[in-house]
Amino acid sequence: MSITIIAGVPGVGLSTLVRTARRQLTDEYQLINFGDVMLEQAAMDDLATSRAELGKLERRETLRLQRRASEYVADATQEMAVLLTTHLAVRTDAGYLPGLPDDVLRELAPDQFVLVEAQVGTIQTRREKSERTYGSTSDVTIEFEQDLNRTAGMQYASSVNVPIHLVENEDDVNEAATELIKMI
Repeated sequence: MSITIIAGVPGVGLSTLVRTARRQLTDEYQLINFGDVMLEQAAMDDLATSRAELGKLERRETLRLQRRASEYVADATQEMAVLLTTHLAVRTDAGYLPGLPDDVLRELAPDQFVLVEAQVGTIQTRREKSERTYGSTSDVTIEFEQDLNRTAGMQYASSVNVPIHLVENEDDVNEAATELIKMI
């Protein structure tokens, strides 16, 4: 089966977009959130009980959780196609870390990448309205995070020689979901 990695910065509307698209797909697709898998692994080891706590872990522990999560996802592709949502650059207390380090990316062996983007103002509004804590909502921070995401996406796609696509997620999530489905 296949893995499509769908990524965007926090607040871009990634989860809503992918859930909307998933409802329109057949049952042969499984939606997995990489951060949720990491959190489950961390909880089993009594390392973290929330997403915010994942960002406070030591780099070595984060990498170990990423590796374990990639094994879980790779195993899931034996059963059905996977739509994997993730962040390609992860903000931690130590700074931004690669969301898919080399060995994790090799384990996943994705078939394609889809970057989801929105205007800075749209992301700011979504972050401010959300119950989740995103940290800074400044123009500079959001632009920097989208630049990191683009750079990481191209680097990751190049290293495994797969295509990368862009979906704009502005006002109409159904329109963006239709665009995403065409790519899948």
